[in-house]
Amino acid sequence: MGLFSRKKAAFGLDIGSSAVKLVQLDQGTQGYALSRFAMVELPPDAIGEGMIKDPPLVVEAIKEVVGKAGVASKEAVISVSGRELIMKKIQLPKVTPKELEDAILLEAEHHINLPIEEVYLDHQVVGQSAGQSGTMDVMLVAVKKTKINEYVAVVEEAGLTPVVVDADAFAIQNQYEINNPEAGAEAVALIDIGASIMKTNVVRGGFSIFARDITFGGNNYTRAIAQRLNVPFEKAESAKRGESVPGVNWDELVPSLEAVSRELSLEIQRTFDYFASTTESERISRIVLSGGCARLPGIDEFLSSSWGIPVEVAKPFQNIRFDPNRFTADDLYAAGPVLTVAVGLGIRRDGDKPA
Repeated sequence: MGLFSRKKAAFGLDIGSSAVKLVQLDQGTQGYALSRFAMVELPPDAIGEGMIKDPPLVVEAIKEVVGKAGVASKEAVISVSGRELIMKKIQLPKVTPKELEDAILLEAEHHINLPIEEVYLDHQVVGQSAGQSGTMDVMLVAVKKTKINEYVAVVEEAGLTPVVVDADAFAIQNQYEINNPEAGAEAVALIDIGASIMKTNVVRGGFSIFARDITFGGNNYTRAIAQRLNVPFEKAESAKRGESVPGVNWDELVPSLEAVSRELSLEIQRTFDYFASTTESERISRIVLSGGCARLPGIDEFLSSSWGIPVEVAKPFQNIRFDPNRFTADDLYAAGPVLTVAVGLGIRRDGDKPA
């Protein structure tokens, strides 16, 4: 689902709160192959809750990641997430595509608490009842123009052309469907927990049936560690990643991490309750976790035991070929959960099926 797009896209550029990630994929008869990828970390105050707070710093990071990856193309697929992004499934009477455009504008005014001229709108039909009459389910997406312009500006300032702007939640869905082509009629919750935003997208049969972004992420863990140990944010971040930090004992961190995990579990439960209130009898059969938090030891088991639903960690390179002489499998699989958005963006092509 591109909020706007033009021309063919060349590589996925995920501008996240903690890092800028780039993934370039080549498409051939045997599917997708990894051409290039790189990551450049950002300081915690560069981007917060999906808002760019230090544009020059982000521009430099984009230039650096492009140089590190060695991509020749200037065309990037980017995405946004956060509170200024509204994703809502609505029900409408069955109409023609032309009538749908007009109906969407009318409906958007009811569902979006922002003036229509201040947002970019997009939509996709995600289901419909049988017969000529009846209803259709439509996923409505709206995002503030100022937010899109903010991201487009740093990308252009870095010398690139943003050819597609997507939503993180739909990029995650793109990579999931490429790597799980057998996914059937079960409802699967794709949950990407980044540094400051948790993106949830419940998919079924190739369509998104519920999507929501929440301000909660890995930084909650880092702040809890920093507070407990009375150390700076950067040191706490290293400790969270399992790196050796002088004077920090992992056992001392466990109570802080468990407290945030319980908080995380409650946030996800609230999202599931909200999802349940919007559908009649839908049950989530499993959860696929991605984002930096998916790499926390034991997080999948903790969440699985909390709800009695199978929880697995995303494998965005499962069905993507790569040259083992250029990329080591260990590196790719270790980085995998944090590259789900970038892989999903790298899959996008001009004129392709929207997510």
